Amino acid sequence: MTAINRAAWILSKGAAPAVGDADVPVPGAGELVIENKAFPLHPGDWKVLKGIIPIELNYPTVIGNYAAGIVHSVGPQVTRFQPGDRVLSVTCYSLLNDHRYGAYQHFVLSSEAMTSIIPDSLAFPDATSASQIYASMSAMVLHVGLDRPSATPNPENKDKKVLIWGGGSSFGFFAVQIAVQAGYIVHTTASPTSTSTLLSIGASSVHSYKSPTLLNDLLSHGPYHAIFAAQDTAADQLIMAQLLASQGGGSFISTMGPRPQAAGVTWPEGVTVQFVQYMDDYLKPENEEFKSWVFGEYIEGGLRDGKLKLGEVEVVGGLGSVGAALERLEAGGVRGRKLVIKANEE
Repeated sequence: MTAINRAAWILSKGAAPAVGDADVPVPGAGELVIENKAFPLHPGDWKVLKGIIPIELNYPTVIGNYAAGIVHSVGPQVTRFQPGDRVLSVTCYSLLNDHRYGAYQHFVLSSEAMTSIIPDSLAFPDATSASQIYASMSAMVLHVGLDRPSATPNPENKDKKVLIWGGGSSFGFFAVQIAVQAGYIVHTTASPTSTSTLLSIGASSVHSYKSPTLLNDLLSHGPYHAIFAAQDTAADQLIMAQLLASQGGGSFISTMGPRPQAAGVTWPEGVTVQFVQYMDDYLKPENEEFKSWVFGEYIEGGLRDGKLKLGEVEVVGGLGSVGAALERLEAGGVRGRKLVIKANEE
């Protein structure tokens, strides 16, 4: 039977997604086409849609970077996958700016190198909650400088403390697991509703964002070997800067990027904040071994063996539900779970 593709098209900047026909892509060398069963919506997606994130899109287009489904076809030189395999993939639409790689469609193009096998026991919507592991790993290992997770971590790490701001976010949830699996002592901040979950995956302490004693509480656990912000505000960044200043200065990475501080707020001397585009790391030739390890070993093994704990998902509908779901994300009412679309439904 001939495959029919349907997609949630973005026709112009800021336009609401419109479901329509699309060609089934043809895989090139090292590529595969995935019959997409589920894709997650990320907070940055609505900002891409409205042009807030400065990516010059080629309209009409199909956005989205993550897909979970079944391999439909493979191109030349593909050796790890065959049609029928169940997979989770990072399609890299944001970097390639080509609608064929946009995950908001039933048949999506992706690369073999950034795809992982998922076990039969894992439902496709649940698998999408693991879509940001690659970014958390890049942040913690390539940029923060932590060791890779290991069954036998470096014993010296047991005395090194890592602070992960925003452990309740998807990014932070996996960053905590990665640091714990590498043998570090991990402290994190989150809303009280996330406390028990974060303690269950190995965090040594969880601190509420709203605590009036937050700075002093975090100071009492320091000094920190590293500080990483998975999700933060301008006020949060000031606290992290004060923590680093108490240790003599330094730098931390924020997934949100440097935030403008309120008028009259003085930033400590000797402290800087950096923003990194983690997807870029996986297209650099010098990171080929790292990429193979992340997608071919860490993610596959963690999902297969149950060593990776996954976050909560909420399936909101098919392709026709994308617009309303993005509006929910923009309104800021989604906490502690990933909104997921069934790509093969409308």
